Amino acid sequence: MRWLIGIATTALLAVPTMAAGPDYLAQLLKGKTEQAPQRCIFPGLSARPVVIDRTAIVYRDARYTYVAHFKGGCSILRESRRIVTRGSTGGRLCANDPVHVSEETGGDIGFCTFDSFTPYKNAK
Repeated sequence: MRWLIGIATTALLAVPTMAAGPDYLAQLLKGKTEQAPQRCIFPGLSARPVVIDRTAIVYRDARYTYVAHFKGGCSILRESRRIVTRGSTGGRLCANDPVHVSEETGGDIGFCTFDSFTPYKNAK
């Protein structure tokens, strides 16, 4: 069963990288209240994740916007590459989980590692 959850999570979170910058991140977080960092999130209900300047991925759901920074950044991300996350048990993404980076053609480039996830509570 754990194997099936991993495949479903992988298929769900394989997305092309986007060249959104810090100004876009500020726009996404405008009016939201920062909460204490969390070790794990459940991204299954999130809108399409957005990569921010090779430093973070933003996941959003109805209540929160989560900013997941990479440990030391992720210099191998490029606009033409894709990311694949294979969540932990139960479909969670956690600190230290790898984010695999590949070419659009499928060639594996390497991976980066998540740091903690900072939630921002959405305004009501």
